[in-house]
Parts: sequence; structure tokens; C-alpha cells
Amino acid sequence: MSPGRARLLRASLRVAGLALVAYVIAFQVRWTDEVRRVDPKDPTHVQVLHGRVTETPDEVIVDTDEAGAPPIRVPRSEIATSRYGDRADIPAIAYGFPSLARRLASSWPTVALAMAALMSLVLATAWRWRWLVQALGLVLSAADAVRFTLYGIFFNLVVPGATGGDVVKAYYAAKRTGVATKAVVSVFVDRAVGLFALVLLAAAVLWLGPDRPGYRVPRLLVLTVLGATVALIVLVLSRRVRRAIGLSSLLARLPFQGVLREVDAAFVLYRQHPRSLGLGLLVSLANHAGTCFVAWALAQALGLTAVTPWIALALVPVVNLMTAIPLLPGGWGVGELAFAFFFSQVGVAPSDAVGLSVVYRVALLASGLPGGVLWLLSRDTASREEMAGRVAEAERAAGALAE
Repeated sequence: MSPGRARLLRASLRVAGLALVAYVIAFQVRWTDEVRRVDPKDPTHVQVLHGRVTETPDEVIVDTDEAGAPPIRVPRSEIATSRYGDRADIPAIAYGFPSLARRLASSWPTVALAMAALMSLVLATAWRWRWLVQALGLVLSAADAVRFTLYGIFFNLVVPGATGGDVVKAYYAAKRTGVATKAVVSVFVDRAVGLFALVLLAAAVLWLGPDRPGYRVPRLLVLTVLGATVALIVLVLSRRVRRAIGLSSLLARLPFQGVLREVDAAFVLYRQHPRSLGLGLLVSLANHAGTCFVAWALAQALGLTAVTPWIALALVPVVNLMTAIPLLPGGWGVGELAFAFFFSQVGVAPSDAVGLSVVYRVALLASGLPGGVLWLLSRDTASREEMAGRVAEAERAAGALAE
């Protein structure tokens, strides 16, 4: 693909991402609480009440904030029900962002626990990558592994897609180790192992864990991704098969040539280190489970009791797969729609699910901010163009290594 077409593709993806964000703000975000009330004399008539909602076991109280107007008390028997996904019995009560923010502020110990868990996951991620680096005979200190991992997390959150931080991480690892090819391949393998573990976790929970209404679509999606992943592994492990079916020539015309070169080099460099890959996969599974715990804890802080630990384990990996689509930094837009769609299948109001998505994404951003600070304070900074150029050279060298 020519540079001009590549730039046009990136611009188009960003426009699509901005359109998604605009759609979410316009149609999925609520700024006031909402209750739908059924007229007991005429069940076909539904009254929509807006204001600050307080729930009790017997009734829902709506403070409309109108001057002199008393709060409206709605018995539970008069609350309408809404259909979300496969369920049609969910009370039609939705909370706006201000109410969700108040709940979050009042649950600060839970939020602090979630942030501490996120930072511990960063350390585990750095340890996993350092293990993969050392398997190739390279030397990388624990401090550098943590620092470069933080760089990668930060740039993943401020650069479109889920691979922007990999370029930065690979660039600094190559400079530190002095062996660019192996350093770049280690970052690629680290990312690939993490994504494969994400798919495995989602598949295991959705297919082997407790069954729930609303899992049909996530199961089909994960099964499709898992099948495509296995087929891709079979294809990329044999360059002879790729040539026979013409896959190599096809990929050479797409903007993924670097990925193919890294796959070949990864197979060459890591085929003698199955234990390292196995350990990396186990750590990745634990990491993704920890991320699901963070999302569940934030849901509890927001008062979304419908989000159980098992639901978080089943659906958060699916959402994280969707946010790898390179539209906007950090998966904004795609993530909100994914949360709204998948969590509505298990009875969470779409507006509440969007609120959870925003809080979850802000928490991820906060965990990556130390990487941005460290990078800005570092004396060894470089432009994105310079880093991408150096990494591309290493990818080409990786392709030569795999010949």
C-alpha cells in the first residue's frame, strides 16, 4: 500500500471513530436520571419522569428539581419494564452521568482498590515481557522493563488502535539491548500472546462457565475469532502453504507486511522456547482476569449490581477485543458501543453500561499517565516518525532472519 493510501486509510478510520463518539454522546449518554411509569388505569400509557432518582425496596422517588414541586413517589408495581437483549423484565430505571459520578465518589475505597489492582497488572505485564526478552538471550533490567511497558501503555491510550505503544516499546527495547530484531520480535510476541490469552479467557468463560441469557452473540463472536486465530496460526507457521495458496503475495499488497515478517521471525526465534511462551500465556490469562476484576469493582462502585464477577469475566474480554479496532486512541467510541451492546444483553441499561465504559477507560488512562510523565522527563525522547522508522528497519531484518 502506498504512503498516500495509508494516510487516507488512517484519516478515514479517525473520522469513523469521531462519528462513533458523536453517536454515543447523542444517543447513549444520559445527563439526568429517567424512570418510566405505567399508568395503572391505562397500561398502554407510559409517563417518562426525569430528575434525581432514589430507590427504596417499595418505591422509586423522583426529585424533578422543579421549584416548589414535591418529589414524585412511584410504587414498584408501576415501574415499566424494558427489553435489553434477550431479557424483557428489566425495570425501566436509568441513571445519568451526574448520579453515576456521585456514586463513584462515595465509593472511593473500591475505586482505590481497582486502581491499585491496575498498577499491579502493569508490573505483571512488564515481568511477562522481560521473561520473553530474556528467552532470546537479551539483557533487560526490571526497571527498564517496567519503564518501557509504561511507555507502551501510555502511547496505546493516546495513539489510535492497540499497537501504537508497541512501536515505542520496541524502539526503546532495541536501543537498550542493542539487538533491534530480537527486541522488536519480543514485543510482537508479547502482544500476540496477550491477545490469544484474551480470546481463550472469553471462550472458556462463555462456553464452560455458567450459562446466561444474552450470551448468544458474544459466544458466536468469540467462536469466530478463535476459529480465525487457529486458522491463521496454521497458515503462518508454514510459508510453503502460504505460497501454495497465494497468501504471501496477497499480504504483500496489504498494509500488514510487517506483521507477516514478525510472525515468521517469531517462529524462528521462539520455537526453541515453548516454556517461555507457555508461562507468558499463563501470566496473560491472570492479567486479563485481573482486568475483569477491575471492571467488576468499578461496576459495584457505580451501583450496577447486575454486573457479577462471572459476567465481567465473560464480557470484558469481548469488549477489549472490540477496542483493538484502530479508530480512536484507547478504543473510545468503539468501547462505549461495545459495553452498551454486550452488557445490555445481560440486563444492564445501555446508558449505565456506557457510564461503566467511560469510568473503566478513564481508569486505564490514569494507569498509563505515569508512562507519559516518565517519557516526557526522559532525556532520550524521539519523534513518532523516527521510532516507527527504526522499528520498520528491524521488521525488515526480521524478515531476512526468517528466510
